[in-house]
Amino acid sequence: MRIIRSCLPAALMLVTASCSDDKPGGRAPEVSEAAPARVRRLTRAEYDNSVFTVVKHPTPVPMAQLLAPEDAILGFTTHDRLQVTSLLADQLDTIADQNWAPVALGTLATEYECAGNKGEEECARAFIKALGARAFRREVLAEEEADLLELWKAVRKESEPKKAAEFVIQAVLTSASFLYRTELGEPGKPGAVVWLTQREIASALSFAITGGPPDAELLAAADADKLVTADAREAQARRLLKTKQSQAYLERFVVEWLGLSGLTSINKNNQVFPDFSAAFKDSSRVETMTFINHVITNEGASVKELLGANYTFADGRMSQFYGTTSTPDGTTGRVPLPANRVGILTHASVLTTYSLFDSSSPIRRGKFVLTRLLCRDIPPPPPSIIIIPPAVTTDSTTRARFAAHTDNPTCAGCHRQLDPIGFGMEDYDGLGKYRTKENGLDVDASGSVEHTNGKFTFKGGAELAKFLSESDDVAECVPLQLFRYVMGRDEDAVDSSMLADMRGRFRADPKLKLGDALVGLVRSPYFVHRRNP
Repeated sequence: MRIIRSCLPAALMLVTASCSDDKPGGRAPEVSEAAPARVRRLTRAEYDNSVFTVVKHPTPVPMAQLLAPEDAILGFTTHDRLQVTSLLADQLDTIADQNWAPVALGTLATEYECAGNKGEEECARAFIKALGARAFRREVLAEEEADLLELWKAVRKESEPKKAAEFVIQAVLTSASFLYRTELGEPGKPGAVVWLTQREIASALSFAITGGPPDAELLAAADADKLVTADAREAQARRLLKTKQSQAYLERFVVEWLGLSGLTSINKNNQVFPDFSAAFKDSSRVETMTFINHVITNEGASVKELLGANYTFADGRMSQFYGTTSTPDGTTGRVPLPANRVGILTHASVLTTYSLFDSSSPIRRGKFVLTRLLCRDIPPPPPSIIIIPPAVTTDSTTRARFAAHTDNPTCAGCHRQLDPIGFGMEDYDGLGKYRTKENGLDVDASGSVEHTNGKFTFKGGAELAKFLSESDDVAECVPLQLFRYVMGRDEDAVDSSMLADMRGRFRADPKLKLGDALVGLVRSPYFVHRRNP
């Protein structure tokens, strides 16, 4: 039964209309300006997390890989321009019909089954309200309850209650009220700044910390009107930061922030790089993901540790590649990094990601550092410029081949920023292998990076990574990247105070912990206010 096509627009209109009348809000706003009210579609990961909560599945089975992948804006797939396309609608309908609705019939049996002393319609209404409240992250509206009850009755005329419950579950899991998160706020006049409702605060806070809907404790706090104070929101955030869901959410942030989503699809010319193979690709990916997971779960998601660690988690293949000691049995484990490597920037997976098929790439590596770690915009090249990397030769170094960019007046403006950084990482080839020679010639890995207080000159990627792990500019950039990931949009002038709160909390601890930046976010009064349309 195709439900999603009719329910998506209708349900979304119901939600919007219910929160936009002209009655005065429940409390005076704390700020005079705020970001506009909005509605955001769930990402694939958020969809999985939300479904697990709705159907109460004891052993979650991810279905996100069956859905069309999101595009990325500003490097993140969590942006607020996501829509439900026809393809995605079909996929969601199929998953709800064939996967989750049948599963939920088992996990939710006690909710839809009716005791003998109760009327069936009364039981159906109770089931709809309980199911809908979890799915919609708020109380079910009267109009929604009526529509779902009509669906129940229509199916019940020809089938047993179990089948009626299955269709209601499918309708809920394909409705706009489930697929879209609302941040509309309490009722108020057009253009007025209003508080988010307590349930909306609970939802926004939970998605900001865990990438999923609020749990029972957070909902109870919302229903008791306890999320008004910054201290109460911080307490909930600190509690949620300890969960596995939060750790997985921060892991996704690190992967997308550093542009590592494509590690499984990397391909290299193994005539140029004989070490490259499917096994090498898998080993390098496992190394990096294990290291990220360790930093998040055991080092408090410390960015300083992420960028400046003197160890990694490698198997025998990667240990040999790096020239370091291996674990006793050659399986993935903690091993020291040699002096020519520091932190995740010198992982083979990262260096390979920011290289070309058959060589290293000073431009890609320089742009990576500038845009991802220093938050500097690099404009695209002029349309008149033909972007073709210089051909690989056997009688020169990569640096020499790419140096022409800085000599071309049309290209020099950007490449004077990019190239000195990338040139300083030329002690690693296109696979991330350390080198002092290329084509029999000495490798010049001297470089420089401009920062707020001047210019830092360095030699080799390890020295650059060490500098970045302690850089004030990186400490300013990371909270902004986290803001974009959580809020799903670029920053605006109204966000300056919220970003200042995030940066202040983030920099208060020398380890630069991501969780502290998130605490600064949810404590901000701008996080819990919106401006009416």
